[in-house]
This record gives sequence, structure tokens and C-alpha cells, in this order.
Amino acid sequence: MGQREQDIISEARITLNDVSDNPRWSDERLMKLLSDGQDEMGKAIPLLTSKCTITTVPGQTEYRLPDDSVKLLRASHASTALQLLSYDEIERVSIGWEDDYGTVASIIVNALSQQTIRPYPMSKVSEPIKCRYHARPTLLGWDGTDSEEELSINDMWDDGLKQYVIGMAFLDYGDESSISRSQIALGLYGKEFKSAQNLAKKSFAKSVRVTGYQARVSNSRRGDRYGSGSCRFGY
Repeated sequence: MGQREQDIISEARITLNDVSDNPRWSDERLMKLLSDGQDEMGKAIPLLTSKCTITTVPGQTEYRLPDDSVKLLRASHASTALQLLSYDEIERVSIGWEDDYGTVASIIVNALSQQTIRPYPMSKVSEPIKCRYHARPTLLGWDGTDSEEELSINDMWDDGLKQYVIGMAFLDYGDESSISRSQIALGLYGKEFKSAQNLAKKSFAKSVRVTGYQARVSNSRRGDRYGSGSCRFGY
């Protein structure tokens, strides 16, 4: 694993009181949680974006964005921005829109399948459409003894990812103290998640819909911020 991933996992182990020669959690398990945390943030919030060009084919109605896409954010044709519309919105513009031909002016997006887009009107000639899309982070694979990839979102979210690893690791144990500490860590992760949401709304205010993250936080806080100092996971 890279130094960045190693640092996050090492810091998480300190909070988990898991720094012995016989750790409760393997590197593979904590790396899986780290990957899950990045993926959860990256799918819900456009922390990563990428570009592609789609060339229309005369008569073809639908086109698919690259496999790492979550949703379309921006599109342009001939240096002109294209409007992103839902199926409800385009039907208010033209009842028979599915049979319209002309120069592409809009992109129709299905909210339930946002990797598939539909240029409107259909083009009778090949036209390049430049797209910027919300990209999903690469999952961190594991090859026997080490990770195969590295984190791809900005390192400003590393503390949030660490809290996710801590919170989900505590859930591996079903006792009350572990669950309480998990809630606190996931609450801290939720604050970072919310900050990322707010930044995304400012950057992509007109085209991004983000999902909420909620975590219950324990009200009983004794000792360190993860709960009772007498807990077997205390540090």
C-alpha cells in the first residue's frame, strides 16, 4: 500500500487499540473499509470528474457514458453548452420529442439510469458531444499481501476516511461499547461527508444531486471522544 493509505490505517489502529503483533483487524480488512469509505463518498458526491467525447450516430437515440461514470455534469457541442433535461422537462417542451431531428441542443437524462444519455434532437449527421461526468473512484483491490491501487480522492478527506474505517471496524464487534464508539466515529465521518456535499453544491449547483448521510452519535461521552476510557478499545 502507498504511504497515504498506510498512514490512515496506522492512525486508525491507534484509536482501535490494535497495535500489537497479533492485530484483531488485518491490513486487508482495514483496506477494504478504506476502499468502501472512499467509494461511498465518491458515488454520492462528485469528488472526481472526468471527460469524454461522444460522437453521435445518425438515427441512434441513446449513448452510454464510460463505465466509471456516475452521472453527467456538463455537456457541450460546437463550443456551446447543452442544457441537461429530465424526461418530464423535455415532454413539456415537445410531446413528440422522440421523433425530432436537428442540431443537438439538449441532453436528456433518466434519473434512474444516469449513465445513459439521449441527445435532443436526434442528429442526422455525426456530431461530437463533449461531456464532463462525475466519476466513481477506483476500488482498492487486494493482491495477497498488499493493495493494488491507491486512493484517488483528494487527501483533504483523509480524516473522514479514517473515521469511516474506525467506525465500521468497531461494528465488527457487537458489544454495546463498540457500537457506541462506532456511532461517534461515523458521526465524525458524517461531518466530513456533509462538508464535501456543501462544496459540491457550490461547484455544481445546477446539475448535481447528492444523497444524504446520517449517523447516530452516542450521547454518553466519557474519557476520550470515542467513549469510555474503560472500554477494551480505549487508548
